[in-house]
Amino acid sequence: MPEWLQNALDILTHNRYLRTEWVYTLLWIPAVALVRRIWLKMRLNSHADWDLEHKRRAMVVSRNVAVIAGILGLFLVWANQIQTFALSMVALAAATVVATKELIMCLSGSLLRALTRQYAVGDYIEINGLRGRVIDINTLMMQIGPDAYIGNSSGKTVSFPNSLLLGHAVQRDSVLGRYVVHTFDIPVPIHLDSDAIVARLAAVLEARCKPFEAEIAAYFEAVQVQKLFFTPAARVRISRVPHDDKTYRIVIRFASPIAKRLEIQQAVLDEFIRVQFRLLNPQN
Repeated sequence: MPEWLQNALDILTHNRYLRTEWVYTLLWIPAVALVRRIWLKMRLNSHADWDLEHKRRAMVVSRNVAVIAGILGLFLVWANQIQTFALSMVALAAATVVATKELIMCLSGSLLRALTRQYAVGDYIEINGLRGRVIDINTLMMQIGPDAYIGNSSGKTVSFPNSLLLGHAVQRDSVLGRYVVHTFDIPVPIHLDSDAIVARLAAVLEARCKPFEAEIAAYFEAVQVQKLFFTPAARVRISRVPHDDKTYRIVIRFASPIAKRLEIQQAVLDEFIRVQFRLLNPQN
């Protein structure tokens, strides 16, 4: 760059109201236009025999090249400012996402629930330790419990954010319609005779579930044919599972109408408590 031009730029850029980028911009655009004009004039003069179409093509090419050169030059001149602006926009976007993270997750959870139809009004569900019956599709349910072995309504409503649907599994009890397969387990001291306990619990389940077994089995078979997915067996099952050196667990599974499952569970628990008391206090 000539020394006189560099001195002029230094004088201009020392002015606090004029940035270097603006000076280069004001010089670059006219320079590109001037170079295009000179090149086009030389090109047309050297090919005076060209027809109108060739001349028009040379004009369009020179214009497009000038536009591209102008944009690239301006990009190089303003590169630092563009980078700073891009970083600012990224920081702003990141701050916006962080500030609205919970809202975005709630909207995403609501969309997921709507698309997958995870539950509907009247369903019994459990999510993140919350159990209850859905009374409003907008994540409002009547609480059941709060203890896992208590199936009665607590009289309280629970509202949870839709964001829970993204990070926690939803257990839905009423997927099979008016019947349900219910499973729960009972911790038992290791020294108690499991045969004595299981026999009494099996008798209670037999008396409570036998009247519905054939009806439920037929219903499950019809659901399997209609919805094309495997349905569980309707018969009662009691399993004994080792747990640790102090307790083992009795796992109880049965099928029943939804309205009676908690009643049957409570009857089994009542019988277990009575049997456990007799085993721990044989003198009584």
